[in-house]
Amino acid sequence: MEVKTFAFLQIAVLIALGLHLAPAGSNQLSGPQSSANSNEAVFCDTNCTQGTDGSWSGCRGDCFCVHVGNSTEGRCIDVKR
Repeated sequence: MEVKTFAFLQIAVLIALGLHLAPAGSNQLSGPQSSANSNEAVFCDTNCTQGTDGSWSGCRGDCFCVHVGNSTEGRCIDVKR
């Protein structure tokens, strides 16, 4: 009987220790976060619309149109690398 109780207590302590140590991981970021491998998104001055033929118009230069869902209006955005 004593052996079973002692084994049970050992298992309980190991489980408690494991649960205690599980969230003690590193708080550092997992990947490199330098500006050398980052992109910057900038909104352009214009909006864009979808025409009846399905094409988008209104963005100039390096800007392109982004929209949400089935919306026929969007914003022009430029992604700088």
